[in-house]
Amino acid sequence: MKLALKEKVFSLREAFQVMDEEGNPVYEVIGKLLSVGHKLTVTGMEGQEVAYIHQKVLSLVPKYFIAVGGQEEVELKGHITLLKPHYTLEAGDGKWEIRGDFTAHEYEMKRGHDVVATVTKKWFSWGDTYLLDVPDDGDVLNALGVMLAIDCIESDTSRGVSQSIAEGTANN
Repeated sequence: MKLALKEKVFSLREAFQVMDEEGNPVYEVIGKLLSVGHKLTVTGMEGQEVAYIHQKVLSLVPKYFIAVGGQEEVELKGHITLLKPHYTLEAGDGKWEIRGDFTAHEYEMKRGHDVVATVTKKWFSWGDTYLLDVPDDGDVLNALGVMLAIDCIESDTSRGVSQSIAEGTANN
């Protein structure tokens, strides 16, 4: 299944529209407005909750928990790396390795040697836009949860860098 995730730009909270390859809306993602750490709810177009992603706030490395449709939560854990993003997902069906490229615009999710999903972030778009390709429909919601968590991590990282730069220029 191929999905496109498009961030809603004019929103007070994190929000995405998820569409299939024909452009039909499939899921909606809404973040909690005031919370400590990221909390995202994924709903189907009929309004039912299909997944919930939340951040473990006090952690040396990024950690997120993903709950999909009544299944036990799975843990996405970031690893300290210098150049390329690396995460692992401890899922009931085995450990996933998620690796990004140097620019953090291309990701590959693998279970053992099998590719679970690939992600491409568009370079020039109004708001973040991701293309998610998942060969097995049974992995779609976990892969979507992983991608949403990585987007949260990337937004925190870029916010931290821009805040550091702003503080550095204000002190000069």
